[in-house]
Amino acid sequence: MLPVRYPRDHKQQTRKRILAAASGRFRARGYAATGVDEVMSAAGLTPGGFYGHFRSKEELLREALGAALEQTRSGLLAGLDGVEGPALLRAVVGRYLSRTHRDDPAGGCPVPALAAELAREGAGLKRNLETYLEAIVVAMAPRIPAAPGLSPEDRVLATTALLAGALLLSRAVQDEELSGRILRAARRLAVPETAAAAAAEEAARASLPRGRSRKRSPR
Repeated sequence: MLPVRYPRDHKQQTRKRILAAASGRFRARGYAATGVDEVMSAAGLTPGGFYGHFRSKEELLREALGAALEQTRSGLLAGLDGVEGPALLRAVVGRYLSRTHRDDPAGGCPVPALAAELAREGAGLKRNLETYLEAIVVAMAPRIPAAPGLSPEDRVLATTALLAGALLLSRAVQDEELSGRILRAARRLAVPETAAAAAAEEAARASLPRGRSRKRSPR
């Protein structure tokens, strides 16, 4: 029987599959709750092949986290090169605190899902998060105004913290109306320069006939 011949980039592609599966599982279920066997199964691979690609589960998290954070940063800023001031903040905040993002933990920002666990892990994993925060500050601080008592740099950090916390809370509650209210309130707080316009838009929507509020189905 002839040996199976794999494409030249087979190992690299397999590694990418493992990283993609781990990234989604870690964000959806948490790091501690996700085992190596589960990751490999999600990637369509046998558990025994894991250590041919990664030395440890922590190394897998470090690489998956770095890729997910970069994906979040680039997605938030995509297409906004010429946008500055409150308009930039509103665009970024609107993308982050959207219902679409709320309802997709496995494909969204890893910070709300993993920050609490990262606080208990090693320095290498924390450094990934620090790199993400530094990149967000570098990209946004020169393009937004300061806030009362906050430099542009500190405003970016405070906004990033607000967004992650609001997204986490919006996912944690069962009531759909309350979840949406959390997202809307945080959007206004993050960009007070445009809060009045947002309030007017909401008032106009509230004047239209609405159906009964629904509870969110359990995940």
